[in-house]
Amino acid sequence: MMLSRSCLVYRPISRNIPKRFQSAQAATSQTDRIPLPAQDAQVSKLTSGLTIASLENYSPISRVAVIVNAGSRYESTKNLGSSHCLRAFANLTCTGASTFSITRGLEAIGATLEATTTRDHLLYSIKCLRDNVDVAVNYLTSIAGGQEFRRWEVNDSKYRVDLDLALAEVNPQIDVMEKLHGTAFRGNLGNSLFCPKYMLNEFTPDLLKEFVDTQFTAENMALVGLGVDHDTLKAMGEKLSVNQGCKVNTVSKYYGGTESRVQNNNSLVHAALAVQGAGIHSEDVLTLSVMQYLLGPQPSIKWGSHMATSKLNQAAAKVTQSPFHASCVNMSYADTGLFGFYVLGHASEMESVLKATMGQFGGLTKGNIDENDFKRAKNQLKSSLLMKCEDQESLLESVAVQSLSTGAYQPIESVLAKVDNLKPQDAVNVAKKVFNSKPVMAVNGDLGNTPYLDELL
Repeated sequence: MMLSRSCLVYRPISRNIPKRFQSAQAATSQTDRIPLPAQDAQVSKLTSGLTIASLENYSPISRVAVIVNAGSRYESTKNLGSSHCLRAFANLTCTGASTFSITRGLEAIGATLEATTTRDHLLYSIKCLRDNVDVAVNYLTSIAGGQEFRRWEVNDSKYRVDLDLALAEVNPQIDVMEKLHGTAFRGNLGNSLFCPKYMLNEFTPDLLKEFVDTQFTAENMALVGLGVDHDTLKAMGEKLSVNQGCKVNTVSKYYGGTESRVQNNNSLVHAALAVQGAGIHSEDVLTLSVMQYLLGPQPSIKWGSHMATSKLNQAAAKVTQSPFHASCVNMSYADTGLFGFYVLGHASEMESVLKATMGQFGGLTKGNIDENDFKRAKNQLKSSLLMKCEDQESLLESVAVQSLSTGAYQPIESVLAKVDNLKPQDAVNVAKKVFNSKPVMAVNGDLGNTPYLDELL
């Protein structure tokens, strides 16, 4: 069915406004507007060792965060799940503010509080109106620097962790990605983002406090803001009460050649295969990012087939008529990463689908990279990076991670310039380097027709 031409015509309301009125308004607005100078990100360090980073963008909404090197990689066997618990207990009573006070106080100024965790970091962030940033940051510094972990509040809040675990149990994708990290790193980065069930009742205020005292030190933290003056943020950072101490560093070791298989009656099989990738500070990280777009990441068009540019989808489509999904994954952490692909397909056809995607994945080492495909992948990566800069939450996290780990922030212009300088041969060289490591694999579903890892090599 075709739409009539009248349905496709856009007639702006402004066409009905007299032109004289429009010109008068334009003259007034041009006279009143005063251009504000663009500012670069600023990073400094207080005498206590706390890193302060800000990017003044003149937004009416300010975003401020405290980032800590306290992700799951820093957990030991005695406190597995600590970062998950800290995320779930973010609004519990702290020095100077009760749970009720935090909730009502932030609501009164129209602010929102979030706590997120990765394998590297724990991030407390607040979003509020610019005029209320001083009040919001007072709550934020209390939450990040004055945890009390009252026994009855901890026990009453454990249901939040239970809920997260229940949701994760019914999501095969979470299970596969957690198992993939576990087989690749065996502790450290292999630690799960989720608290083990057997540990939930073991967490006491003393255990949580011990983890906080170890990780929440000035050198291990940064106070970061968007839409905030740097000097103002520095003054706020002076109020953050944290212990003195050196930055905590852990080194991950990649172990390849292993796999995890979870057998059940799910007719759709989830499978992930990866080799050792690059850390966020590695020279190869941008090359691997281009390679991800060359092979095909998650589709950028909702409900799209992603067949036009995804090499992995094109390879899988040649061997199956059933619905499937294939995408390249590139996960970078502080010192290393994982690079591979994720496949979802019907149990009866997983052998052919996995072998086809594995063939396309390993084909990068042979040097058959089309110049136009490589240019397209670079354009897609640059577009993705620029769009993330427009997303204020993503930009806040980027500034936070870079300032804490390197003490500086790399402008997006310099990153784009590095992407422009990449050549197809760079991808071939990096592919040969990373594919020399033994791969790891994790699968979940009815595995009767899913090959073992050694059968794919």
